[in-house]
Amino acid sequence: MSQRHSKSAADVAMVERILTDGDVEAIAEATAARLAEIVSRAPGTFALVDARQLARDLDVSLDYVYAHASELGAMRLGSGPKARIRFDLDRARQALEAGPGRTNGRRRR
Repeated sequence: MSQRHSKSAADVAMVERILTDGDVEAIAEATAARLAEIVSRAPGTFALVDARQLARDLDVSLDYVYAHASELGAMRLGSGPKARIRFDLDRARQALEAGPGRTNGRRRR
């Protein structure tokens, strides 16, 4: 029995390549440029705030924030009964502006 060793397409495609310092630098620069492009297109900022800060920033009552937490994009940090809740400020602002009228969300004075 003769054994023939044939190379698969994957074996042929896997060729050892050695990157030069210039190659690594070019990859790093291209990656940094791409990330800068992505970040510059990102709307606003991403800031997580607690319910009290959100109420202040949106000029609504704390009760309103808790009553409409899911609509405002609440994120629970943890799974317990007292898990902290945080909000993305930009998302909450958008939800408040786009949401159906304020039935129970009187502004604080």
